[in-house]
Amino acid sequence: MALTNIRNEELIRDGLERLGLLSPSKKVEVAFHSSSLFELYSVSFRDGSRVAVKVIPKKEMAETEAEGLEQLCRLGVRVPECFGTVDLGKVSLLAMEFVEIGSGAGFREDLIASLKNLYRREFGSWGWKRDNFVGSLPQKNGWFSNFDEFFWQVRLKPQLDLAQGRKLLTEKDIQSVRNVFEKFSIEWGFNRVQPRLIHGDLWSGNILQGKNGHAYLIDPSVSYSHPEQDLAMLQLFGSPLNLEEMQDILSTSGLDDPGNLKDRIQFWQIYPILVHINLFGASYLTSLRHILRYYGAN
Repeated sequence: MALTNIRNEELIRDGLERLGLLSPSKKVEVAFHSSSLFELYSVSFRDGSRVAVKVIPKKEMAETEAEGLEQLCRLGVRVPECFGTVDLGKVSLLAMEFVEIGSGAGFREDLIASLKNLYRREFGSWGWKRDNFVGSLPQKNGWFSNFDEFFWQVRLKPQLDLAQGRKLLTEKDIQSVRNVFEKFSIEWGFNRVQPRLIHGDLWSGNILQGKNGHAYLIDPSVSYSHPEQDLAMLQLFGSPLNLEEMQDILSTSGLDDPGNLKDRIQFWQIYPILVHINLFGASYLTSLRHILRYYGAN
């Protein structure tokens, strides 16, 4: 497939040289691979190896994505190997292992094993050490001693403020979100949970099925939060896992089930739906209001 932007080929070659992955005399083929929020290129070397290079508009986006991949890897999650980032001024590049997409036995089992590894280790505070991004939107962070403060101050409230500023939500919508959050975060006792590292943007499009049957997680937006946040987002756009498998992941990770996980899934989906309202507009407002009615609000 032809490049969509010839200038990007020059930038990618320059970036790979700076990362020590390409010598000036070495011939490579650079091809456009795919795009969602950002363009992804496949770089093929003469020896048959390939590297994926993502063109990202902001240095901080590239850095925090690389940081997230490396942190997930340290906890036993299967991710593409990260070769580094390079700031080229107008854009930054993230160079990673190229994952050959395919099929094969073991994909679900591999994904479950990665998530169990990820959620098994407890942490003492909620949040993360630096701000990062969810999609193309800034995601605030910081350290918090309790779930309520963390999830309201740096997850729900910033998205509500952004949507209100764009006149996408009414005052009633905002108050209903707050009422649902305050009622059920207390009822389900989230402050009694020890936070775990989560992927933070775990939808089916951010899980690659390699040709070896392995499940690779990409595009993380990490923080120390509640694993149900990941699993609920995975349900939002067609999860490869069923409810029983999700409950097994939680119980294996030492998390009690205060009630029925199925009843809490839509609670956790409020945050990603607010993100989608701010990214894509009011078409997601119906989904938000459906959730609020489900929990007796709006």
